[in-house]
Amino acid sequence: MVVVSLSIPDELLSALDTILGGERYASRSEVVRQALNKYIMEYRELEKIKGDIIATITLLYEKTDKSGDLHLQHEFGDIVTQYLHSHLTEKSCLEVMVVKGQSKRLKDLIDGLKANRHVKQLKFSVMAVD
Repeated sequence: MVVVSLSIPDELLSALDTILGGERYASRSEVVRQALNKYIMEYRELEKIKGDIIATITLLYEKTDKSGDLHLQHEFGDIVTQYLHSHLTEKSCLEVMVVKGQSKRLKDLIDGLKANRHVKQLKFSVMAVD
């Protein structure tokens, strides 16, 4: 195996160590391997989607002075048909988008959201349009 070094925020490492203290996983490395496998499987499934789709994207993100609101939904106004924004706490927001259009545009939107370091969680559900 190859040894890889990575940087993660202190609070994320602390949360991981708390889980590891509960003996749910063998090591930090095992957790990272499983997370990477899940990410790769999700990516491959998204790549298989073709044609016209309808989808929901739900994301939780940290609102900071620098992040502001996520504005990608405006750049993808051609496919985002509905949008819900909810302030959960002073620092956390939840957004739900309903998307309808070409699968390529959905992939681009998801990639853009994942690239934002303030996005803490992102889930999506896709259905084919007949």
